[in-house]
Amino acid sequence: MTYDSARIVLPESLAGDVEAFIRLIADELLAYFARRVTPDEDAADCLSETLLVVWQRRDKLPEEHGVRRAWSYGVAHRVLAAHRRHRVRRLALTGRLRDELRVWPIAPESSDDAAITALASLSARDQELVTLVVWEGLSIAEAGSIIGIRPEAARARYSRARRSLRTRLSRDIRS
Repeated sequence: MTYDSARIVLPESLAGDVEAFIRLIADELLAYFARRVTPDEDAADCLSETLLVVWQRRDKLPEEHGVRRAWSYGVAHRVLAAHRRHRVRRLALTGRLRDELRVWPIAPESSDDAAITALASLSARDQELVTLVVWEGLSIAEAGSIIGIRPEAARARYSRARRSLRTRLSRDIRS
């Protein structure tokens, strides 16, 4: 992944020394992040956070180029540490959520496999409409609005979906 430092546009007040420094250091910092994080989007995010901090603290930038460069790597190091902490927390939360979902029923207060199978037979859009109305307690018009259809269309779809569910469930009960 390469970073086009020529595309960095800073406000007029930053023209000159700081802008030139950021153009010089951006590729180095991107390479620093690319060697330490995956995927490439994370490296670009870390770079943008680092450049933002450098820009926000431009009045604290050391005068000498070598010291300024090392200072920037210090900022990058702290951004990387924050990124890793965030990633660890996100992975832990994802794991906890995955564990919780394993024990939660698919439908509130329902372990009826026939009902779940019948619901699964509907299109994804109709499934969402029905579950928003039945499980989440929204009105048909509200549910329709959420999935991007007009109230009249939502009522018609909901009616057809209910009819389809009734037919499927009554067939399963007779079997």
